[in-house]
Amino acid sequence: MHQPDILTQQQQSGPPPWTPYINYPPGAVVWYAGSYWRCENGHTSGYEPDGAPTNNLHLWTPVGSSGGYPSYPKQQQQQQYYPQQQQHQQQSYGQQGYYGQSQPQPPSYTAQLPSPGYFPQQQAQQGYYNPPSGSSSHLFAPAPHRPISFSGDNSPIEKDDTPSSGETITEKTDRGSSSSATQFFSEKANESLRYITIKKEGKDSREKDELKNELKAKRVWRTGGIGIWAYSEDQKEEELKKKLWKEWSGKHDSHEWVKVAKERKEFYEKESKGVKPLFMWKLVEKGQRLPTDALPIGHEQDGAALYAARAWWEGGVHLGKAGHHLISGASISYGGAEITLDTYEVLCGPINEPYLVKWMTYRHGEVASVQGWQPVEGGRESDGTALLLAKGDYENGEHPGKCLINDDHACVGYGGGELWVRPFSILAYANPDRR
Repeated sequence: MHQPDILTQQQQSGPPPWTPYINYPPGAVVWYAGSYWRCENGHTSGYEPDGAPTNNLHLWTPVGSSGGYPSYPKQQQQQQYYPQQQQHQQQSYGQQGYYGQSQPQPPSYTAQLPSPGYFPQQQAQQGYYNPPSGSSSHLFAPAPHRPISFSGDNSPIEKDDTPSSGETITEKTDRGSSSSATQFFSEKANESLRYITIKKEGKDSREKDELKNELKAKRVWRTGGIGIWAYSEDQKEEELKKKLWKEWSGKHDSHEWVKVAKERKEFYEKESKGVKPLFMWKLVEKGQRLPTDALPIGHEQDGAALYAARAWWEGGVHLGKAGHHLISGASISYGGAEITLDTYEVLCGPINEPYLVKWMTYRHGEVASVQGWQPVEGGRESDGTALLLAKGDYENGEHPGKCLINDDHACVGYGGGELWVRPFSILAYANPDRR
């Protein structure tokens, strides 16, 4: 659709001033430093001045200036101001921030005044959602109804469940210099090593003993999409994983799960030039902050970022959400209730490369099925049934949750309860050779 003429419309409705810690969708317009700015890539704003539009020209474009902020009525300054087609992504932003809540929040939610350093400087500068030009998927772009992938111009291709062969890494180096050339070939060598590792570990992950070693923390996979937490489209492999998890969880408790999770985290954070998963679950214990590479995939109605979380509960590992603003740090949904937790794992990954994953979206009446693509690792019920990482919209927010294969809904925790949401989306790897 045609981009509205900002300067023509400013006489009718003024955009809100730019504010830190707000989830801005693409197309949002704000006022900052004597100019209007248009958001080019969806992101959560960082603290001032590092997160301001003037220091993030890859996220914001100045679209006009009149030397001073227009003197509109206060209620007009707080209005939404972005293209009509974007309004379903984000229901409020601007001066309200953490204080403009109009809907009741879940018991796990507490409004807090963000302090400097609330978002790491790297995240504030890069933005949470910064897909390169021509990228094929977005973490924050809702898909229209059906399981889709995206073409190079971000137009949806319906019912294409197979990973797009056109998804490539956008090179940002200047190949005219020797250092850039070295970096380029180094990256290609790393990609080749990753491909070889995926093939080898993919074969190893079919072995019963290797999966048992994973549960005992004697084996940590270097690539994603395999292992006990990854759903296998091959039903023989999936049945083996279900059986092994049911046996292990029946003899162990949450303390044993935390012990194994610690081993995984230590491996992921160890200094090494070897291959490691691009997306991984990292343990967060009571009182700890979220890792700097925690991957935001949703938001509250006021724009506060939400992350995917998983934790042990009743013999299974269940999926939910985490956030800096949540009282205990995270919550999961289970048995009709929302359960708050202070020890959990959070999904982490390269926050400036969201094109490595994609959302497979299901509309009302459609059931979750996996055909030709690989879901990102999730959890397991106590009986071993796979739980997939999902999200859905509720009360002007986008909430991470869980979904079972062949279910027609996702489950999310909200207001102390477990809610069924439709439509819903499942997180998947965009390319089987990039995980």
